[in-house]
Amino acid sequence: MAERARRAKPLSRDERRASIMDAAIPLLVQYGRDVTSKQLAEAAGVAEGTLYSVFADKDELVHDSIHRHIEATSMVDAIREIPASSELDDVIRTIVELTQHRTEQIFALVAILGFHERTPDQAKRRPPDNEPVIQAITDMLLPHRDQLTVSPRRAAQFIRYATFSMTHPMITNGDIVPAEEISALLLHGFSVTADAATTTAPADGRRDAASVSPTFTAPPTAAPTTA
Repeated sequence: MAERARRAKPLSRDERRASIMDAAIPLLVQYGRDVTSKQLAEAAGVAEGTLYSVFADKDELVHDSIHRHIEATSMVDAIREIPASSELDDVIRTIVELTQHRTEQIFALVAILGFHERTPDQAKRRPPDNEPVIQAITDMLLPHRDQLTVSPRRAAQFIRYATFSMTHPMITNGDIVPAEEISALLLHGFSVTADAATTTAPADGRRDAASVSPTFTAPPTAAPTTA
């Protein structure tokens, strides 16, 4: 008789909570507080009773899911999942896309939920710490240090702050810069090389974009964010 396949190792309580909270975020963005326990359970792939074996009630689930997202735990986990074999341009583009997606989600959550602290103890929490995300990006850039004109940590700061500022709807007036353009700017800057600058330009002063070779010019650092 064929041996039965072994069942997957059960998740610990903390792992189960994290899995449920991550699954809850897209539903909270879409439905706000009207999301049902059934929808949350289906998204997490568990029974409704499982939700309340690790959360006191739906309000706690919603609150803790938002805090996990704002405190960047899920962002750090996503960055660490980027394949170590990825090329530098793929690493930067992926981090930019993750940052943009996260920023958009946070603004949607704040707008839809009108997020408020539940208890005085929770209100005492310190502002979210950017350091874990900066460190995770730095770690991803370390294998590519020879391709960078700045330290991996400084590059991590540029990626995070520049992406947030070019995604923030109040900074961009709704004209959010696409991820591929942000990635190109971070990789190549927007100034031309000395050789290209000496090339004879057309009479109207314009250059064919394909005829110039970009070189890295670090974008200005924006203020730290909680995204």
